[in-house]
Amino acid sequence: MHCLARRLQPFAFSFLAASALAAGLENQNILFLEPSSLYKLPVDFNGNSSQSFLQTDGLFKGTARQARFQMVKPFIAYDDEFANLFAADATLELIYNSSDGNPVSDEMGIWVWDHNQVWMSSAGVGNVSYTYILDLNKHTVKPLDVSSNGISIVNPNGGGYFNGKVYIAGTGNMSIPPAIYEVDPVTHEAQVVVDSYFGLRFNGPNDLTWAKRQDKSWLFFTDDPLSYYFNNGKYPTIPDAVWRWDPAEKTVLPVIDRTDILVPNGIRVNKDSTKLYITDTPSQLIPGSGFQEVSSMELYYGSDSSSIYVFDLSEDGFPHNKRLLGIAQRGIPDGLHLDDAGRIWTGEQDGIVVRSPTGKVLGMINALAIQGEQVVDSNKMPLQNFALAGYKIIIFAFTKIYQVQLSHTIVKNMT
Repeated sequence: MHCLARRLQPFAFSFLAASALAAGLENQNILFLEPSSLYKLPVDFNGNSSQSFLQTDGLFKGTARQARFQMVKPFIAYDDEFANLFAADATLELIYNSSDGNPVSDEMGIWVWDHNQVWMSSAGVGNVSYTYILDLNKHTVKPLDVSSNGISIVNPNGGGYFNGKVYIAGTGNMSIPPAIYEVDPVTHEAQVVVDSYFGLRFNGPNDLTWAKRQDKSWLFFTDDPLSYYFNNGKYPTIPDAVWRWDPAEKTVLPVIDRTDILVPNGIRVNKDSTKLYITDTPSQLIPGSGFQEVSSMELYYGSDSSSIYVFDLSEDGFPHNKRLLGIAQRGIPDGLHLDDAGRIWTGEQDGIVVRSPTGKVLGMINALAIQGEQVVDSNKMPLQNFALAGYKIIIFAFTKIYQVQLSHTIVKNMT
């Protein structure tokens, strides 16, 4: 629907209104593009799979300076629903900048709502990454100091918060095997809850989500062969799959195999646990995927599909009725989160893309705005993951963390 109360007069750009009205008020940080620009452009347009859609020649008319000013707007709206998510003065607010230059924010994005924290994993330094905790009250960041039995959570990746405990998927390294951990957010006591299947270690649990139906709950997690190869230097010993752990029945079951999704990555359920969303991972050899090309065919594990899929979840917790929901324009739809309205948020190379429950692209938080106006390297990945935290979006940009104020709460506590 496009029923903005009023619109500003457009500049001399095609498919463009100069700003959108968020919550009924003008926000100069929002650029509204007509939805038809996603599939219909002037005959002289020229796109490039290695560049953002906003860098498409012919998308904007006017001077290069004017076009550049538009393409680095923080919020790109294709639908009023997206524009109306933001507070009237919403912007990309820098709330943390690493003083030593070490990356602290890359993956995970767990909102620990009752402690007003966001848990995240750093990008690797020396092939090792760690868990960090952002205090949303003080805007301070500290490393997770796991206090129990010498357990070290090495190379954490995805995770979630359920029933007062933080669950982290760790891909491990040469000396510490892959596992899924449960951590108390107060005491930081940790324990391994899942690490193997009939004596075979998992390749590298990538991400996880909890589903709950009446009195039953299950933890779904993706297992990634790429993680095993990179972190252990060996070939995987178990097929990559999506797994389900039932703590009540004390059972781990494979529920989706590689014939449905070759390299499962991000995973989430909707609010009422009736649908399961999973992203697939393209090969590292695919141009524009965000990875450098490599010569070794040993790394050619991916499906060549940067896709988002949705499954129905049965009453007894099994996924079925697979459907393709969307394909990333560039990069991997890596960070995957859902809000309470069922919108799907993914971290892609162009930015944080928001889709409706049916897959319509509503808009995105622009990666070029985080990278800066110079737009020096269109293949640079200025963000990878994020957290939905009540009425805020917390954006991970490696050494920096940004927040965006929303017009209303989009995620209430998930437990």
